[in-house]
Amino acid sequence: MESNLLPNDSTYHPETGLSVPQVAIWMVFITIFMDTLAATISTPALPYYARSFHVNNAAVGYLYASWSFTSAFCAPMLGRLSDRFGRRTILLASLVGAGVANLGQACAGTYYQLLVWRAFSGVWAAVGNSAQVYLSDVCSPTVLGDYMSKLAAVPSLAMTFGPGLGGGLSKFGLNVPVLVDGALSLAAAALCWVYLPESPVWSKETQGGTSPKAAPKGGTSMSVKVLCMSGFFAGIGFGTVVSMTAIFLDAKLSFDSLHVGFTFVLSALATLATSIWGTSPLQKMLGLKSCAVWGSLLNGVFILAMAVVPGVWPTLLFLCLSRVAMTLRSGSNGTILTKFTDASNRGTVFAQQQFAMNMGRLVGPVVAGHLAVHDPVLLPWALAAGCSVVSALVLLAVQMPADGAASPDKRLLRGFTDLGDAAQLEYGSAEDCRALGNYVGDLLAKRRYRWVSRREAIYSMLDKLLPELSADAGNHREDLERLMKHVELIQKDFQGGVQCREC
Repeated sequence: MESNLLPNDSTYHPETGLSVPQVAIWMVFITIFMDTLAATISTPALPYYARSFHVNNAAVGYLYASWSFTSAFCAPMLGRLSDRFGRRTILLASLVGAGVANLGQACAGTYYQLLVWRAFSGVWAAVGNSAQVYLSDVCSPTVLGDYMSKLAAVPSLAMTFGPGLGGGLSKFGLNVPVLVDGALSLAAAALCWVYLPESPVWSKETQGGTSPKAAPKGGTSMSVKVLCMSGFFAGIGFGTVVSMTAIFLDAKLSFDSLHVGFTFVLSALATLATSIWGTSPLQKMLGLKSCAVWGSLLNGVFILAMAVVPGVWPTLLFLCLSRVAMTLRSGSNGTILTKFTDASNRGTVFAQQQFAMNMGRLVGPVVAGHLAVHDPVLLPWALAAGCSVVSALVLLAVQMPADGAASPDKRLLRGFTDLGDAAQLEYGSAEDCRALGNYVGDLLAKRRYRWVSRREAIYSMLDKLLPELSADAGNHREDLERLMKHVELIQKDFQGGVQCREC
């Protein structure tokens, strides 16, 4: 497996911006797709599966809370272990553990057995967190945001298939979707074992004899603590949405598990479209933190509107809009947190954030479940909306690192800058080019360089060396790629000519 890695020198491939082969990134995406597909297959059926043991809505809330309880306390441990034993190792352990736990849930004979197995599955809830840490390790700063946005789109893609598939499988038995959930997790573990290499950055840390630090750069900064607090309130809202959506749709619209499954598919399509076409442009337009803040605020507004509007289609419309806003927040989270970490502590810091969010996911289903006993239509969503707004307000207090500090790390293909701020670049005129030529000529003469003047031959050579570029500055990225390929061809011709002379 190690033989497939690029040289372990903390540099990135000049064309991909990665320190691992491209197939490793695809493997991360496939793993998250299969893990999310597995989870969303069982999500629509799980509340009905629990009710088959003759329990009320509060017991359904405890079922989701048990997962959040164990994951909250195990996430920091898994994060520290990933800093010590490797990203790949913990990702594999998480997938195998989740698979075994889901198979146990599918075979439960009582509600309490289901509760225990559900809690055990939360122990291994580190797949998404491990994937973000892995990407942060292997991606250059220039391409990290793009890959994080793509990673955020993968669960949405899985959710377009999972809930509908789960709703259909539930017709064969309410435990069948949970059984398929476990099988898919184990299949994802097998694929990772074969195709996913270890993070070269982490490998260099351990091979170099340096012990991973247990705290963020410069200690646990106040900004990281504020991020965790914001994540706690976001977790309450998210936990409420996950645990109460099926109950809400049943109470308000009389949806069964099949209709709930297709509703999840509809909302997942909105999430997917936002991840692909909305998150990255809005991050560039508003800024990373502002995009996350607005996402949280709008999520709260749309969730509350979903609960109060009458009718099926208005309810589904605001449900989809809330998922759009939630995607803006979740698609920015990983990149924001990366700015406060380095390779030696990344697993630990990401786990701190995961712990805070899981604590919120523990509180959300419990409180929302009890509120749903009295009013499943309005009260849980008032809680989720309020927590989402509070999360946005807390996030405003986060002090982001200065952009200038990260600028030396920005790179594009073969070391070129990314030209992302083309409007701020200084362009040379024809007069500037003539002045540059005069300066170079004077400099060569002053320093006593001598050459045979063959003006026509030199002009012909320059004409071949410098092909015409695009008039639009936005196309200069493609121009640079084309120039480098052009230079490679010329180098090959030159080397061939030198070899012929030596012969």
